[in-house]
Amino acid sequence: MANDDWIAARGGLLPLQFPFGNYRKNYYRVTTGAAAHNVFIGMPVDLAATGYVDVYTIGSNNLSIGPVVGFADTNRAALPSAMHSLSQGAYLPGNTDAYVLVADDPNQLFVLQEDTGGTALTAAAGGLSAWVAYRSTSGNTTTGYATVEIDRSVTASSGTDGLVQLIGPLDGPINSDGTLNAPGNYCKWVVRIFNHRYANARVGGLI
Repeated sequence: MANDDWIAARGGLLPLQFPFGNYRKNYYRVTTGAAAHNVFIGMPVDLAATGYVDVYTIGSNNLSIGPVVGFADTNRAALPSAMHSLSQGAYLPGNTDAYVLVADDPNQLFVLQEDTGGTALTAAAGGLSAWVAYRSTSGNTTTGYATVEIDRSVTASSGTDGLVQLIGPLDGPINSDGTLNAPGNYCKWVVRIFNHRYANARVGGLI
């Protein structure tokens, strides 16, 4: 039994209803000063001191407003002109003045793939806090998806330092060998953003 590695085709934090379905999303401005990096679908972002958004910085208790699920130009009328080239993948190039569409509901559930470092997570990890990491680069420039994964080299814990809270393995995806998604390498997990900027104050480790 082997889970398929989705990181290139559908990596990052993706709302359970993505790309279709009813989930809250809002536009945020990202400017050339705040977006020195490429921005990919599924990449978590946070508000910068300027009021614009910037890519989430991995670190203990760092906050995020949610992942990017779309892009728009400064008029919010079409894709940014930098994304019009047919030779480029569906990501926003760095230093592009544009808007990003963010799934910013603090109660939204997401799908996130587990990596292969450290010890494999088990179903007993449900409810724990987990860190995330990028695989080699921040995104796939062909598909336009982020390479954010659950970083199991950092032990999931009942603390509050990780970006996401594990809910449980996702039901249903069938792997190319005919098996179902299951705990282990590349397991797809249902998660929520634990350290969400718009969430209420935590009490006893829960939001």
